[in-house]
Amino acid sequence: MGRAMGAMQLFEKAKKAYAALDEVGPEGSPEREAAKEALHVSTAQECLELAKQNGGIYNKAAQFVASLQGGAGDAGIPKAYIEALAVLTDQAPFRAFADLDGCFIEEFGVSAKEAFAEIDETPIAAASIAQVHRAVMKDGRVVAVKIQYPWLRHTLTSDFAVFSMFGQQIKPGGFDLSWLVKDFQVSLTAEMDFTGEASNAERCAFELRARPDAYVPDVIHEFTSKRVLCTAFVENMTRCNDLKALKTAGFDSKRVGSALASIFAEMVFVHGHVHGDPHAGNVYVRERPNAGGKEPQIVLLDHGLYHDLSDVTRTEFCGLVNACVARDVAGTKKQSVRFAGNELHRFFPLILSPWFVFGSSDLKAEDLKAAARGALPPGVKLADIGKFLVSLHDESGTNMLGVLHSLGYTKGILNELKFPETLRLRAFGKYAAIGSAIGVGDVVTKARARAGGGATGERNSGDVTSVSSSWSLTMRLAIILAAVRVEVLSWFVFVLAPLAPFLFILPGSVWTTSSLVAGPVYALAMMSLAFARVTEHPELAM
Repeated sequence: MGRAMGAMQLFEKAKKAYAALDEVGPEGSPEREAAKEALHVSTAQECLELAKQNGGIYNKAAQFVASLQGGAGDAGIPKAYIEALAVLTDQAPFRAFADLDGCFIEEFGVSAKEAFAEIDETPIAAASIAQVHRAVMKDGRVVAVKIQYPWLRHTLTSDFAVFSMFGQQIKPGGFDLSWLVKDFQVSLTAEMDFTGEASNAERCAFELRARPDAYVPDVIHEFTSKRVLCTAFVENMTRCNDLKALKTAGFDSKRVGSALASIFAEMVFVHGHVHGDPHAGNVYVRERPNAGGKEPQIVLLDHGLYHDLSDVTRTEFCGLVNACVARDVAGTKKQSVRFAGNELHRFFPLILSPWFVFGSSDLKAEDLKAAARGALPPGVKLADIGKFLVSLHDESGTNMLGVLHSLGYTKGILNELKFPETLRLRAFGKYAAIGSAIGVGDVVTKARARAGGGATGERNSGDVTSVSSSWSLTMRLAIILAAVRVEVLSWFVFVLAPLAPFLFILPGSVWTTSSLVAGPVYALAMMSLAFARVTEHPELAM
């Protein structure tokens, strides 16, 4: 009860403090904004302390908030909360080894100290539902042992009751988001079964087996159960979002970003099996073994939560991206309506990228300028985004909503790397083209395309470009066309944005106006694409 009381007291205190801002000054006034920012900072720190004290789902919820800097998250979550809670992505408070060893004994009948030749009692990482210890097996293999906090099963029901109360009272834009708490409960309950995480990890490793720039640690089944997960230990990893550490380690941040963007685009558009928790504490980079030089390899950890898309939904999603990169207004509307309905379809492309504003039939100068800044159009309100997210909720599962959240996670990391939007959309375009091609193929075609042409289950240790060794000519042409379209799109954004106030006063539609600069734009796109073809990163090879 003490856990619940502390959370409710903080909630009520913050609720009253934010309501009291009305007494400071009108919305938007300097006095009110300064007071609000100070309140953000102080309340974020109190939330951090509460999460550290209570642990479990409080840490998980804090991680969720900290991840929202991707996508439209900045507009809805104050930066003070994102920065304060980011520490919990992999630095939650450590718990005594003796407490966790009790869980290991319940699962395997012996202490971890007896099961392994040696095990470090100081954890190498602590997260929301478990902490990880380095160990050495009796055969000499170095492993990572993830042990669940034993008290979670006893506190889960009361903790979720508190979160359910929060969900009923917090209604941004007037929308009831209590369903989000229910989905959170279903997802977390599934994550607490580590045998499911082991299965997800092995499936992910199999689907990405043709990629030498991706690595999923092998599962050690001998010491894996519902509450213990044992995997190969990975040395010398660097956080993907730490520019300074990447530079110190000798990595090219753009190569790291290219690999990350490419891997997740493949997950979404080709396999429809998407890592659901790719925050910075679960996505690392290491030097690719036996590659020579500083070739990056993305290491994917924590496979407890995945979002699955059916082949039909995945193929339709590919169709939407294909239409967006082609600036196809009719195609963009047709595909968006399938996901969000007639009233809210215009928001779907914008959540994927502000550059997809060209999918709108009533494009305005302000919309173009916002796209060039990487921002949503000025007319889009948080309430509109709220309606859109609610429209995506599916009682049978929130797969698409989950996929968008995963893309938001990765976009947040890419933003920290200052990764160009052009290259992120190159990854989208490339794998949406592949996904569209395999969406209508037979089982054998799908298997070969998804494996990048490989015929075996062995990991690819060669060059990244070998992934495409057996793609058909049609698929190669589709990939090249997608790259051309993304390059053209980027140049339209940057050429039209500064000219927009002048061009849009001319008679005719935006598309008529755009035709005035189409020639120079296509010429610039072709030149930049030719240069990129020579200097491009192999992760995004055409």
